Amino acid sequence: MGLLAAGGVAHAQTGEQGLIWRAGDPFVFCRYGLDQTPKAWFPVPDYATSIPAITPGYCPAPTTFCYYQTGWSLEEIAAYLTYLRICPQAERSGRWEGTGDGTQAPIAH
Repeated sequence: MGLLAAGGVAHAQTGEQGLIWRAGDPFVFCRYGLDQTPKAWFPVPDYATSIPAITPGYCPAPTTFCYYQTGWSLEEIAAYLTYLRICPQAERSGRWEGTGDGTQAPIAH
């Protein structure tokens, strides 16, 4: 399995349409967003039809510089734009039907 570097972070797997976060798993990415804390944005239900919410204290638009608020990282901007491109393609926002929350199957991601 090859590694792909983006934004200074190595990712072990590329998924559908070039998704490089959450091991390329669109269900987990669209439901939970980036696997980092803090994060500039976070998904809100209905994941297929709503846009992500902005974390309080972060710039309200995807930019690296913002007066009096925290700017977004380049990775957060790239992931946000990827979210807007990939997640609305789902027909509906469904639930995980396996054990746990989906982030551990088949591997932790």
